Amino acid sequence: MGWKDKFPEENRYFETKKGILYCGDCLEIMKKFPKENIDLVVTSPPYNIKVDYGVYKDDLSPKKYFNMLKRFTTLMKRTLKSDGRFAINLLLNVNMKHIGKTYRSSPVSEFYNILKEVGLGFHTIVILDEDTPHRVKYTAWGSWLSPSSPYIYCPLETMIIGYNKEWRKSRKGISDITKEEFIELVNGIWKYRAETKKYTNANFSKDIPYKAIKILSYIEDIILDPFVGSGTVAVVAERLGRRWIGIEINPEYCEIARKRILRETRQLKFNFK
Repeated sequence: MGWKDKFPEENRYFETKKGILYCGDCLEIMKKFPKENIDLVVTSPPYNIKVDYGVYKDDLSPKKYFNMLKRFTTLMKRTLKSDGRFAINLLLNVNMKHIGKTYRSSPVSEFYNILKEVGLGFHTIVILDEDTPHRVKYTAWGSWLSPSSPYIYCPLETMIIGYNKEWRKSRKGISDITKEEFIELVNGIWKYRAETKKYTNANFSKDIPYKAIKILSYIEDIILDPFVGSGTVAVVAERLGRRWIGIEINPEYCEIARKRILRETRQLKFNFK
Protein backbone atom coordinates (compact mmCIF):
# COMPACT_ATOMS: atom_id res chain seq x y z
CA MET A 1 0.00 0.00 0.00
CA GLY A 2 1.37 3.41 -0.97
CA TRP A 3 1.12 6.41 1.30
CA LYS A 4 -1.65 7.98 -0.79
CA ASP A 5 -3.87 4.91 -0.39
CA LYS A 6 -4.44 5.82 3.25
CA PHE A 7 -6.12 9.07 2.26
CA PRO A 8 -9.65 9.41 0.79
CA GLU A 9 -10.27 9.41 -2.96
CA GLU A 10 -13.27 11.71 -2.63
CA ASN A 11 -12.65 15.40 -3.47
CA ARG A 12 -9.22 14.78 -5.01
CA TYR A 13 -8.64 17.53 -7.55
CA PHE A 14 -5.07 16.99 -8.68
CA GLU A 15 -2.08 14.79 -7.90
CA THR A 16 1.64 14.64 -8.47
CA LYS A 17 3.92 11.79 -7.55
CA LYS A 18 4.53 13.47 -4.20
CA GLY A 19 1.27 15.25 -3.52
CA ILE A 20 -2.53 15.40 -3.43
CA LEU A 21 -4.66 18.53 -3.80
CA TYR A 22 -8.20 18.28 -2.42
CA CYS A 23 -10.96 20.70 -3.36
CA GLY A 24 -13.43 21.28 -0.54
CA ASP A 25 -13.85 22.42 3.05
CA CYS A 26 -10.86 21.34 5.15
CA LEU A 27 -13.13 20.97 8.20
CA GLU A 28 -15.01 18.22 6.36
CA ILE A 29 -12.16 16.64 4.40
CA MET A 30 -9.80 16.32 7.38
CA LYS A 31 -12.46 14.30 9.23
CA LYS A 32 -11.87 11.53 6.68
CA PHE A 33 -8.09 11.52 7.00
CA PRO A 34 -6.44 8.62 8.85
CA LYS A 35 -5.25 9.31 12.36
CA GLU A 36 -1.61 10.20 13.05
CA ASN A 37 -0.20 10.28 9.50
CA ILE A 38 0.92 13.91 9.08
CA ASP A 39 4.47 14.97 9.99
CA LEU A 40 4.06 18.72 9.70
CA VAL A 41 1.25 21.22 9.16
CA VAL A 42 2.32 24.51 7.57
CA THR A 43 -0.51 26.88 6.79
CA SER A 44 -1.92 30.40 6.88
CA PRO A 45 -5.61 30.37 7.92
CA PRO A 46 -7.90 33.26 6.93
CA TYR A 47 -7.28 36.36 9.04
CA ASN A 48 -10.97 37.31 9.34
CA ILE A 49 -10.33 40.83 8.00
CA LYS A 50 -12.80 40.76 5.09
CA VAL A 51 -10.46 39.43 2.41
CA ASP A 52 -12.44 38.37 -0.66
CA TYR A 53 -11.76 34.63 -0.93
CA GLY A 54 -14.66 34.03 -3.29
CA VAL A 55 -16.61 31.16 -1.71
CA TYR A 56 -15.51 31.75 1.88
CA LYS A 57 -16.78 34.70 3.94
CA ASP A 58 -13.88 36.28 5.82
CA ASP A 59 -16.05 38.37 8.14
CA LEU A 60 -17.21 36.06 10.90
CA SER A 61 -17.89 37.31 14.40
CA PRO A 62 -14.77 36.87 16.57
CA LYS A 63 -16.55 34.08 18.48
CA LYS A 64 -17.36 32.15 15.29
CA TYR A 65 -13.91 32.79 13.83
CA PHE A 66 -12.02 31.41 16.83
CA ASN A 67 -14.49 28.54 17.04
CA MET A 68 -13.59 27.71 13.43
CA LEU A 69 -9.90 27.75 14.36
CA LYS A 70 -10.63 25.47 17.31
CA ARG A 71 -12.41 22.97 15.05
CA PHE A 72 -9.47 23.08 12.65
CA THR A 73 -6.97 22.65 15.49
CA THR A 74 -8.88 19.65 16.87
CA LEU A 75 -8.75 17.98 13.45
CA MET A 76 -5.07 18.90 13.10
CA LYS A 77 -4.28 17.12 16.36
CA ARG A 78 -6.11 14.04 15.13
CA THR A 79 -4.12 13.86 11.88
CA LEU A 80 -0.66 14.64 13.31
CA LYS A 81 1.71 11.87 14.31
CA SER A 82 2.57 11.81 18.01
CA ASP A 83 5.78 13.69 17.16
CA GLY A 84 4.06 15.73 14.43
CA ARG A 85 4.57 19.47 14.37
CA PHE A 86 2.80 22.58 13.12
CA ALA A 87 3.73 26.09 12.02
CA ILE A 88 0.69 28.37 11.76
CA ASN A 89 0.83 31.88 10.30
CA LEU A 90 -1.17 34.33 12.45
CA LEU A 91 -1.32 38.06 13.05
CA LEU A 92 0.01 39.34 16.36
CA ASN A 93 -3.03 41.60 16.71
CA VAL A 94 -5.83 42.70 14.45
CA ASN A 95 -9.03 44.70 14.16
CA MET A 96 -11.97 42.49 13.21
CA LYS A 97 -15.05 44.29 11.91
CA HIS A 98 -18.42 42.59 12.13
CA ILE A 99 -21.89 44.13 11.70
CA GLY A 100 -20.64 47.67 12.17
CA LYS A 101 -18.54 46.95 15.24
CA THR A 102 -14.76 46.76 15.52
CA TYR A 103 -13.15 44.19 17.80
CA ARG A 104 -9.47 44.35 18.74
CA SER A 105 -7.97 40.92 19.16
CA SER A 106 -4.69 39.02 19.36
CA PRO A 107 -5.05 35.89 17.20
CA VAL A 108 -1.74 34.56 18.55
CA SER A 109 -2.99 34.75 22.14
CA GLU A 110 -6.34 33.25 21.26
CA PHE A 111 -4.69 30.43 19.32
CA TYR A 112 -2.33 29.69 22.21
CA ASN A 113 -5.37 29.19 24.44
CA ILE A 114 -6.95 26.95 21.80
CA LEU A 115 -3.81 24.79 21.72
CA LYS A 116 -4.05 24.26 25.45
CA GLU A 117 -7.74 23.40 25.25
CA VAL A 118 -7.21 20.89 22.45
CA GLY A 119 -4.15 19.35 24.09
CA LEU A 120 -1.40 20.36 21.68
CA GLY A 121 2.06 21.43 22.75
CA PHE A 122 3.45 24.95 22.34
CA HIS A 123 7.11 25.38 21.36
CA THR A 124 7.69 28.98 20.28
CA ILE A 125 6.51 32.03 18.37
CA VAL A 126 8.55 33.24 15.40
CA ILE A 127 8.31 36.87 14.34
CA LEU A 128 8.11 37.31 10.57
CA ASP A 129 10.12 40.30 9.44
CA GLU A 130 9.26 41.43 5.92
CA ASP A 131 12.55 42.21 4.20
CA THR A 132 11.12 44.50 1.53
CA PRO A 133 12.67 47.89 0.64
CA HIS A 134 9.33 49.52 -0.10
CA ARG A 135 7.39 48.11 2.82
CA VAL A 136 4.33 50.19 3.72
CA LYS A 137 4.70 52.09 6.99
CA TYR A 138 1.56 52.09 9.12
CA THR A 139 0.64 55.05 11.29
CA ALA A 140 -2.34 55.16 13.61
CA TRP A 141 -2.51 58.03 16.09
CA GLY A 142 -5.88 57.87 17.80
CA SER A 143 -5.80 60.87 20.13
CA TRP A 144 -3.17 63.23 18.68
CA LEU A 145 -0.44 64.28 21.18
CA SER A 146 -2.54 63.04 24.07
CA PRO A 147 -2.75 59.94 26.27
CA SER A 148 -6.55 60.24 26.03
CA SER A 149 -7.02 57.33 23.61
CA PRO A 150 -3.83 56.59 21.64
CA TYR A 151 -4.17 53.96 18.96
CA ILE A 152 -1.22 51.56 19.31
CA TYR A 153 -0.88 49.27 16.33
CA CYS A 154 1.66 46.49 15.77
CA PRO A 155 1.30 45.06 12.23
CA LEU A 156 3.57 42.04 12.77
CA GLU A 157 2.86 38.56 11.50
CA THR A 158 4.02 35.43 13.29
CA MET A 159 4.40 31.69 13.03
CA ILE A 160 3.23 29.84 16.12
CA ILE A 161 5.14 26.56 16.28
CA GLY A 162 4.19 23.51 18.31
CA TYR A 163 3.71 19.77 18.37
CA ASN A 164 1.23 17.01 19.08
CA LYS A 165 2.53 14.88 21.99
CA GLU A 166 6.31 15.16 21.89
CA TRP A 167 8.68 17.74 20.42
CA ARG A 168 11.66 15.43 19.82
CA LYS A 169 11.32 13.36 16.64
CA SER A 170 10.95 9.68 17.41
CA ARG A 171 12.81 8.54 14.28
CA LYS A 172 15.96 9.57 12.49
CA GLY A 173 15.25 10.91 9.00
CA ILE A 174 17.29 12.54 6.26
CA SER A 175 17.85 16.23 6.86
CA ASP A 176 18.72 18.68 4.09
CA ILE A 177 19.26 21.79 6.19
CA THR A 178 22.62 23.52 5.84
CA LYS A 179 24.72 24.86 8.68
CA GLU A 180 23.96 28.45 7.63
CA GLU A 181 20.21 27.78 7.42
CA PHE A 182 20.16 26.09 10.83
CA ILE A 183 21.93 29.02 12.49
CA GLU A 184 19.51 31.44 10.81
CA LEU A 185 16.34 29.54 11.63
CA VAL A 186 16.92 28.81 15.29
CA ASN A 187 16.72 32.58 15.65
CA GLY A 188 13.11 33.52 16.40
CA ILE A 189 12.98 36.28 13.78
CA TRP A 190 12.67 35.11 10.18
CA LYS A 191 13.17 37.56 7.34
CA TYR A 192 11.10 36.99 4.22
CA ARG A 193 10.25 38.61 0.91
CA ALA A 194 6.56 39.23 0.27
CA GLU A 195 5.01 37.51 -2.75
CA THR A 196 4.67 40.15 -5.45
CA LYS A 197 2.72 38.07 -7.98
CA LYS A 198 -1.04 38.37 -7.61
CA TYR A 199 -2.01 34.71 -7.95
CA THR A 200 -5.09 35.01 -5.69
CA ASN A 201 -6.23 37.06 -2.71
CA ALA A 202 -4.50 34.46 -0.52
CA ASN A 203 -0.84 34.80 -1.48
CA PHE A 204 1.89 33.45 0.79
CA SER A 205 5.63 34.11 0.50
CA LYS A 206 7.62 31.00 -0.49
CA ASP A 207 10.28 32.03 2.04
CA ILE A 208 8.02 31.25 5.01
CA PRO A 209 7.09 27.61 4.29
CA TYR A 210 10.63 27.03 2.99
CA LYS A 211 12.07 27.98 6.37
CA ALA A 212 9.43 26.05 8.35
CA ILE A 213 9.78 22.88 6.27
CA LYS A 214 13.59 22.99 6.40
CA ILE A 215 13.88 23.37 10.18
CA LEU A 216 10.90 21.19 11.18
CA SER A 217 10.85 18.18 8.82
CA TYR A 218 12.88 15.47 7.10
CA ILE A 219 12.98 14.63 3.41
CA GLU A 220 9.93 12.50 2.46
CA ASP A 221 7.89 13.70 5.45
CA ILE A 222 4.22 14.44 4.74
CA ILE A 223 3.38 18.17 4.85
CA LEU A 224 -0.24 19.32 5.15
CA ASP A 225 -1.63 22.75 4.20
CA PRO A 226 -5.40 22.86 4.90
CA PHE A 227 -5.75 26.42 3.48
CA VAL A 228 -3.68 26.01 0.33
CA GLY A 229 -4.69 29.18 -1.54
CA SER A 230 -2.45 29.54 -4.59
CA GLY A 231 -0.44 26.44 -3.71
CA THR A 232 2.68 27.98 -2.16
CA VAL A 233 3.28 25.32 0.49
CA ALA A 234 2.70 22.54 -2.06
CA VAL A 235 5.22 24.08 -4.48
CA VAL A 236 7.87 24.42 -1.77
CA ALA A 237 7.25 20.92 -0.36
CA GLU A 238 7.47 19.36 -3.81
CA ARG A 239 10.72 21.13 -4.58
CA LEU A 240 12.20 20.13 -1.22
CA GLY A 241 11.47 16.43 -1.70
CA ARG A 242 8.62 16.24 0.80
CA ARG A 243 5.29 14.57 0.24
CA TRP A 244 2.37 16.96 0.60
CA ILE A 245 -1.38 17.32 0.94
CA GLY A 246 -3.22 20.55 0.21
CA ILE A 247 -6.88 21.47 0.75
CA GLU A 248 -8.60 24.46 -0.83
CA ILE A 249 -12.29 25.37 -0.62
CA ASN A 250 -12.40 27.61 -3.71
CA PRO A 251 -12.46 25.66 -7.03
CA GLU A 252 -10.99 28.65 -8.87
CA TYR A 253 -8.04 28.70 -6.47
CA CYS A 254 -7.64 24.93 -6.88
CA GLU A 255 -7.10 25.41 -10.61
CA ILE A 256 -4.67 28.28 -10.02
CA ALA A 257 -2.74 26.09 -7.56
CA ARG A 258 -2.71 23.14 -9.97
CA LYS A 259 -1.26 25.20 -12.80
CA ARG A 260 1.25 26.88 -10.51
CA ILE A 261 2.47 23.59 -9.03
CA LEU A 262 2.99 22.13 -12.49
CA ARG A 263 4.75 25.25 -13.74
CA GLU A 264 7.01 25.99 -10.81
CA THR A 265 8.10 22.45 -10.00
CA ARG A 266 9.38 22.02 -13.55
CA GLN A 267 11.93 24.81 -13.02
CA LEU A 268 15.56 23.74 -12.86
CA LYS A 269 16.38 26.35 -10.25
CA PHE A 270 14.13 27.50 -7.41
CA ASN A 271 15.03 30.95 -6.13
CA PHE A 272 13.57 31.72 -2.68
CA LYS A 273 14.83 35.31 -2.55
